[in-house]
Amino acid sequence: MLPRFRTRGLHRIAIVGVACGARLWAQPSPIVPRVAHLALVQTLHLGDTLDRESVVTLAEVSPAGVTYAWSFREIRPNGDTTRNTRQRFVAAADLDTSSHFYELWEQKGPVEHPGYTAFTIGSALYERIRTSGGGPFSMLSLSENDPAGSIAAAFGFGGGTPPMVRWRGTLTRQSMKDEPFPLLINGKRVMVPSLHLNADLTSRGEHWAPEIWILAQHDHPLLLKLSDAKRVFQTVRADISVPPGSNGLLGSNGLLESALVKECRMELPGIYFEFNSAALAPASDNAIASLADALKRHADWVATIEGHTDSIGGATSNQLLSERRAEAVRARLVGAGVGAARLKAAGYGATRPRETNATIEGRARNRRVELARDCHE
Repeated sequence: MLPRFRTRGLHRIAIVGVACGARLWAQPSPIVPRVAHLALVQTLHLGDTLDRESVVTLAEVSPAGVTYAWSFREIRPNGDTTRNTRQRFVAAADLDTSSHFYELWEQKGPVEHPGYTAFTIGSALYERIRTSGGGPFSMLSLSENDPAGSIAAAFGFGGGTPPMVRWRGTLTRQSMKDEPFPLLINGKRVMVPSLHLNADLTSRGEHWAPEIWILAQHDHPLLLKLSDAKRVFQTVRADISVPPGSNGLLGSNGLLESALVKECRMELPGIYFEFNSAALAPASDNAIASLADALKRHADWVATIEGHTDSIGGATSNQLLSERRAEAVRARLVGAGVGAARLKAAGYGATRPRETNATIEGRARNRRVELARDCHE
């Protein structure tokens, strides 16, 4: 999937573990479980100064398969604002056996494309590549003649239907050793094992040879990165957010509250913003509700919500955006019943980076919202 949003569109989290069933996974055993409420933050980098981001959630995971959901706000040329949600269902059989990948979100397409995966390759293909070094592969995608224009059309921006192209060929492993790959898991930078692949694909007389990185995990061989001379598509973040009141990662007895009790400052998990705006995306709802519950249980806490951006764009616009986003989180918490006098909002733009802004993953880490709790006696 090649999303439409800029990197400035999202801020988020940090907790040190991932709930996987009833057990808690913690470093140094990185894994991205295929579970409901998993949010995948993905960036499309075009040129030297532009990143576009989206957040896709695993809305439902069952024995039948996985339903992926993408919600976004679209501002049309006439100024009208509409909210749209698109879904994709991948059957369990295709997750297991398919060697075909469907890359696009169609504006008016069907929810399911039988015989294809999305976001992952099939587990059987993963094992073949892992053990023998390669395997046949095909991808329904876009022509290489106009990648940027086709991408915009693919997601309903600018109208029209993009020309779909069926690319056929092979995936070949660069090395039989797993390659470390940077990923934020619930806001914590980890190096996950990956298969680094070379694709050799053709269609209608065109040749396409992107490099591809796949998460080295049999039960969830997630697409981590696709890179060619024109663009880089990268999964930069994997966050788990469960409804408040459960015993999961962000539940009433979860790690978020424990971390807030112990720490005076932390990144806030699961908070996302719409493209180039301070409007909170729907995928933030669970995280906001869980944070509000934790704050209401500790009525003595006084805190500041802080917004931070990457360095893309001017210093003034980044400063204003960080302030507006921090205030948006504060307003939602107050609306959820947290006393307004207990919360302040502040923005710092790009002045307090956690990592370098020279890389896609570094910029993703720098776009965040933090909570600074007043711990003075």
